[in-house]
Amino acid sequence: ALAFSGGADSTLLAYLAKEAGADVLAITYDNQIFPTGFLEFAKRRTSELGIRHEIIENNFLDVGDVVENTPQRCLVCRRLMYGAIKQRAFDEGYEIIIDGNNVTDLTHDRPGILMKYEFEIESPFIEAELETPEIHKFLDENNIEYSNSTTCLATRVKTNEIVTIDKVNRIDHCEGYVKEITGSDVVKLREEKNVATIELSDLDTILDKEKIDPIVQELKLSQYDKILLNLKAIESDDELILDDELEKGANNLTLRKRLPFGINILETDRILKNKENDHISNIETIEDIGYIKLHIDEKESRIFRDGKISIKNNKNKKDAKESLVNILPYIRRTV
Repeated sequence: ALAFSGGADSTLLAYLAKEAGADVLAITYDNQIFPTGFLEFAKRRTSELGIRHEIIENNFLDVGDVVENTPQRCLVCRRLMYGAIKQRAFDEGYEIIIDGNNVTDLTHDRPGILMKYEFEIESPFIEAELETPEIHKFLDENNIEYSNSTTCLATRVKTNEIVTIDKVNRIDHCEGYVKEITGSDVVKLREEKNVATIELSDLDTILDKEKIDPIVQELKLSQYDKILLNLKAIESDDELILDDELEKGANNLTLRKRLPFGINILETDRILKNKENDHISNIETIEDIGYIKLHIDEKESRIFRDGKISIKNNKNKKDAKESLVNILPYIRRTV
């Protein structure tokens, strides 16, 4: 059974499962606060792929932690989603549940990913050590259609600001309008204290007065006090390691990466010691200082409570990436 949103990852899993002749059930969870067209797209793609499709509906605007928009919101959301998907799968006779999480997702600030472990959801792309750019490349080269609009609209509202149906509808309408005017593949509108910040995957599509003026007018009509533009484009194909994260030594490179979340070093220590892994050895946790010493592929490494990871003695960028990929699935974040 596949947790299916119609996005790149779950679409490729559905495609591959069908190609492999697997008996796959796609399950889509509709929390009532996804962008317009989300559910219709999921229905159409599963039909085109010839895959059985089930839909679970639940209005998350009736869920306190989601409405109050606490830092725990994504954990609550994913707990409800995965719990319901797992139950539906079991009810339909499916014992294996998979999702589209990939290695790149392990480096993003998405706390809901913790629920994958709690509900024992398998992630084939993590097992296969695949990254977002590789998945997008395969989809594009094989002309496999997927949706770029599969993220919950509640995530657009600043944490601790109340989420209401009026805010969700306004964000949905304005994102759709900006997307129509600009033609940008991905548009997100962030809302904080009635200020709208527009983010796009292609900034060139909006940098035109004939486009900016109607967008400002429409968003003002939607009762936003101020409209801002984020000058950093949305990047869906970000690299796992950036060049400036590699520090040159005399004969090797040291990777110094900072993850955008804290690390639960005690839980990470427990996971590391309970799993057999030929790449990892010499694990020692220094709790009072807040880091784990270990060897990854025989390289001296550190994992710090504040999210920093260091891996020494890498031959090149590819070598550093391979070692990072070998440790990421074992890291457990704090929320």
